[in-house]
Amino acid sequence: MIGTLDYSEDDEAWLTDPKTSTYGFGFYISPESAVDCFDFRPASALVDHAASLASNPSAITQLVKSFLTSQLQSNPSLAADKDEIQKLQLYRVALMWPERPGDGEIELRTSLDSNRIWGCAYIDRKPAPHLSLPGRDDIH
Repeated sequence: MIGTLDYSEDDEAWLTDPKTSTYGFGFYISPESAVDCFDFRPASALVDHAASLASNPSAITQLVKSFLTSQLQSNPSLAADKDEIQKLQLYRVALMWPERPGDGEIELRTSLDSNRIWGCAYIDRKPAPHLSLPGRDDIH
């Protein structure tokens, strides 16, 4: 169970709140691609994928930790932010494409209250290819 999905007009998606999540992170789920205005709902393939992640949260959090470690080892431009990166936690998994339910984006923060957002793509159910901090062009 992924928790309560609330529609966000600003995001044009359904969100779960990471702060109230029982598994430690939240979701961003896009609507069905071809629905009429009378049947506007989150994409069922994306909800199913989110439920799968929520049923075994340690699997995705471990993938994220391994990804962060590999990024620190392979990308020298991240060295200055090493302490912060080692504290990053999975904040939200964004599932945006009903036709590609195993792809999306991952949002990372040092705490649930942090405003500084790191991220990476989520491809084939794994974090990839590069860790990024929006606004920083020197990372990659």
